[in-house]
Amino acid sequence: MNHSENNYILFIDESGKSKLSDETGRYFLLSGVIIDSNLHHALSAYMLSLKEKSGISSTENIHAFDLFEKEKLHGSPTLKVKEIDKFFERFLSLAHGALLRVMVLHIDKGPYQKQIERCARHHKVKYRRVYNMLKKEALHDLLYETAMRKLVLEFGRFLEDQGAVGEVMAESRRQDDDATLRAFMDSTNTSKFPEGGTYNAWSRYSFKRIHSLTFQNKKGLSFGLEIADLFAWADYNTTWEVTYPCHSNQKKIRIEKRLQRVQALKQDAVHKNNQENLTVAKIKTVAGDRVSELAKFLKNVEFR
Repeated sequence: MNHSENNYILFIDESGKSKLSDETGRYFLLSGVIIDSNLHHALSAYMLSLKEKSGISSTENIHAFDLFEKEKLHGSPTLKVKEIDKFFERFLSLAHGALLRVMVLHIDKGPYQKQIERCARHHKVKYRRVYNMLKKEALHDLLYETAMRKLVLEFGRFLEDQGAVGEVMAESRRQDDDATLRAFMDSTNTSKFPEGGTYNAWSRYSFKRIHSLTFQNKKGLSFGLEIADLFAWADYNTTWEVTYPCHSNQKKIRIEKRLQRVQALKQDAVHKNNQENLTVAKIKTVAGDRVSELAKFLKNVEFR
């Protein structure tokens, strides 16, 4: 790597249930936040100080659901609502002006779940049995892989435009990290995309300019993952639903205000904000090989 080149980090986080097995959760999204690596180191250091001053454990990553919706954080169980709101404003102020670049991809699993349902009816078996077969073929996380591919390809294009290099950092999904790794490898493989097409070129950029993929768990203490999680949480709840039941009108008002503040930050302070629905047609363009594998499997699968 040429040390004179700028270095950026793409942080990735999901919200909602991405697996085809999750019949109750039709929608999910993947959020990507690009930050200059030097700036990120400074922001992460400041974030530790901010947590300590706010009475929040400095050994845990902030998770938007726990802090801003559940209003209770492991390691800091006694925080009051006013203290949470004060920290929330400071957190957003830290992100304001950081020249973040944000990409949010929305996916509707409905069309693919219907394909599985038709297959199950045809063979007179339960949905879960078809899904278990999909899992054995490593097709159960196809839509997450597609969104991951798209974010990496977009990142490769961004780095090429900037003449920079970069790394990808994703929160570990534990036993499902193989899907993240597979999507990363596929997005840097030109053979996965039609020659002469846009994504073929972007895959070359990704291969040339992205030097690593890193997984972090919830102890990783990364400002980038925390802000990616916050944007994902806010976008998911704003677009579809508030996921945590509100037992009081006051809490409902608090959550709505926090959602509005995050969305306002995206509009006012973020350098570039791309929000995109990955339609069936777009999914075929980004991951046509995987979509074909799914169709072939559902057509030829046999049950004994």
